[in-house]
Amino acid sequence: MRMDTTNYCNLRCSMCPMRLSDSDPSRNWEHMGTEVFNMIRTEVFPIARTVGISCGAEPLTNPMFIQHLQALYESGVPYREMVTNGTLLTRALIKSILQYPPTSLFISVDGAESETHSAIRDGANLGAILDMTVELISGREKNLFPMVGFSTTLQKDNLHELADIVRLAHRTGAASVGVVPLVPYEGLNTIDLVVDTESAVAVEEISRARSVAFELGIEFHLSSEVSDRGSAHPCPYLLDTVFINHQGSIFPCPYWNTEYPAGNILEGFDNIWNGAEYRRLRDGDFGGTDNCLQCPEVTSRTVEVTKAKQ
Repeated sequence: MRMDTTNYCNLRCSMCPMRLSDSDPSRNWEHMGTEVFNMIRTEVFPIARTVGISCGAEPLTNPMFIQHLQALYESGVPYREMVTNGTLLTRALIKSILQYPPTSLFISVDGAESETHSAIRDGANLGAILDMTVELISGREKNLFPMVGFSTTLQKDNLHELADIVRLAHRTGAASVGVVPLVPYEGLNTIDLVVDTESAVAVEEISRARSVAFELGIEFHLSSEVSDRGSAHPCPYLLDTVFINHQGSIFPCPYWNTEYPAGNILEGFDNIWNGAEYRRLRDGDFGGTDNCLQCPEVTSRTVEVTKAKQ
């Protein structure tokens, strides 16, 4: 399960669909309300194996973030994850994160050079982010959690720095580098930045990064194509994953057109998860508003993905 406890981010990264809404005067920035969060905590946490407390927005912008993190920590969910761009990390927040640690915490790092990271991440200061990351890791002392890793959105602008991002992770004390190829969302004009991971240049750079990671003892993950799990179609998300936004709307996958949710948590999670809409999708009976045929996992990111304004 992944949930957005807010629909706000302090950055406007080059590949983020949140940029699509900035020109909309009706845009209403919101954080997840108590009723929605309590429904998730009551109905989803008890049956979840993994809960990510962020997906597509910056969780540290929510003033209730620590309370949500504490509730997740005390819930008994085995795997608890969060992703942050790192720009809002402070010593006070680090202290609270270490008090209620997720099992994994991922820092978005999209360049080994400050200029590369800044260009992709809306001017974010890589040096300051890494300083706070070092402080977070050193603050664990003898504790294992949170396990800290880098999350990198692979694109043509940072492909040549991939091995150096691994080296940077090692110098910082991070345990892993997770690489996700860029998803070209409609309206952002980023399709020309998508890396063909099977091209000779990409294979060489990815192989070099893997070798460096192996030498340094860093885990290196590149998200792979979705494999068939015996369903009516190759999608793995429909069987064991949900994405819930700040309003409680439930979506089958991270690429879903958010204009058409499968339902809302306030209707009861079981009613949605086992409801007609999910049954239709699991049967492979796609409709006109489903953007499954645009899915980057199926099209190898050669087609722009439609994403409604947030």
